[in-house]
Amino acid sequence: MELLLVMLLLALVAAVSYTSLLRGSSSLHLRTSSRDVLNTFRYARERAVSEQTGMIVTVDVDNQALTLSNNLGDDPKTLALPSDVKINRIALSGEEVTDSSMTVRFLPNGSADEAEVLLQSESGLQLDIITDPLTGGARIETIQRAN
Repeated sequence: MELLLVMLLLALVAAVSYTSLLRGSSSLHLRTSSRDVLNTFRYARERAVSEQTGMIVTVDVDNQALTLSNNLGDDPKTLALPSDVKINRIALSGEEVTDSSMTVRFLPNGSADEAEVLLQSESGLQLDIITDPLTGGARIETIQRAN
């Protein structure tokens, strides 16, 4: 009887721990993906300034990916997001983009288009990556969930 009680208790602890681990994994993938998007934007700006040529980052909602290339589309590099992180919303100059993709330009003077990429995990957590049009820099903002 005691053995059955111990087994039941272990099963209960495992079930609770497993759901917590899944939630933590989803959050980790979201944070990692948002940093990858942020670093793609920062790298595009850095290359635009250092090479004195325009760079573009194309955000593709259908393929859940970002592609970095110069203005001519040469030497594209693609960043694919993990399957449990989705691009939930894209905006350019404060206006939501309803197409399946958006192109963000980074100019040789260090400026960039004002862009926003909202990422969402399977658990509903959201992070917003926003570019600054004057400095070309980017930042991550946490979106608070409604309770």
